[in-house]
Amino acid sequence: MAITVVTRLKGKQEDALPIAKEIAALLKAHGATAVRWGYCHSGPYAGQIFAATIYPDGASYGRAVQVLSEHTEFQRLVSEASKITELQDRSVIVTQDL
Repeated sequence: MAITVVTRLKGKQEDALPIAKEIAALLKAHGATAVRWGYCHSGPYAGQIFAATIYPDGASYGRAVQVLSEHTEFQRLVSEASKITELQDRSVIVTQDL
């Protein structure tokens, strides 16, 4: 079963997008099959940013977490992103195709 990591952030999308694109490239290089990014337009989280990263299975997700936790450039980018965005929530969801 696939693993989907959903992250919700407060911040300006136009400021965070360049960093997000660099992070997405590293996530994909280390096993993510897709990275989605979007601005919420309605509901209780309107104005916030959502990012969804999809891994094909738990093993791929586990390997990525292990490698990226020690990856200098990835850590630098996350640190840079945290200066202009505020993490609100992160969920790790085991998903299946219907």
